[in-house]
Amino acid sequence: MEKKRLGVYFGTFAPFHKGHQQQIYKCAALNDQVLLVVSGYTDDRGDKIGLPLSQRYQYLQEAFADEADINVAMLDETDLPPMPQGWDAWFTRLFGLLKKYQSQEITFYVGEPEYVTELGARFPQDTRTYKVEMADRQDIKISATEIRENPLLHWNEINPVFRRHFTKIVGIIGGRKSGKSTLARRLARSFNNAPFAEKIEQAITSAGNQGIVFIDNTLSPDMDLVLLIPSDNDAALLKKIAEQGLTEKVVRLDDEETIRDMRAYLGRYYHAIDAISQYTGIQIDRLKY
Repeated sequence: MEKKRLGVYFGTFAPFHKGHQQQIYKCAALNDQVLLVVSGYTDDRGDKIGLPLSQRYQYLQEAFADEADINVAMLDETDLPPMPQGWDAWFTRLFGLLKKYQSQEITFYVGEPEYVTELGARFPQDTRTYKVEMADRQDIKISATEIRENPLLHWNEINPVFRRHFTKIVGIIGGRKSGKSTLARRLARSFNNAPFAEKIEQAITSAGNQGIVFIDNTLSPDMDLVLLIPSDNDAALLKKIAEQGLTEKVVRLDDEETIRDMRAYLGRYYHAIDAISQYTGIQIDRLKY
């Protein structure tokens, strides 16, 4: 079937959330194809939180990998003049992305009134029909700014692919029979049954990921905290930790045994919860003692 209508939706998507997704599905329903354009520049709002343009582009491609009629393109603004001087160059680059599409009717869905005016003044003089439609952002009241300020509060609004960026990763390591697996499991269940596993990707992509995951016996430079249960193998473990650049993120759970807490399990558990709060900002309720 000839694809006559193309819907174009652009933004920074830092991060991509369910409001954006609803707009894209609206575009997809009203057009034969959708071009999703992620734009940005070096040190933009996404870059400032470790989510640069190239990463956002990759995540969006992954998010719509199974949607044949939703295509993702990247518009790098780094070398363009700032607005308002940059309008001409920006739209020239945007219209350049449309050249490979044969669609005769192109509709731009925008979130700001100024884009209606600026786009309308720069439509190419060719045989195509161009339109601009304001996207309604009132029905789903969530913004990327609010998410960046408090990802956990708005966790369900974040697209699942983008959630990995905001996920706090806690590693638990120690010697054999040190109780690390038990501790990982109990910490995870203390935070709404958070995922716990040996493989980070498995935990992060789990449907149960609500902002924090617990990794048993595996190290990664991406970890926010490493909980070390002391053992006779400490020297080797500390060497591995240093190799991953995690030395400053280690908390030794060196709680001593007591008559009441004969294996120091309770002391270790509470110590771990307090460390999680300090290093990740995530609160897990616990008893005083």
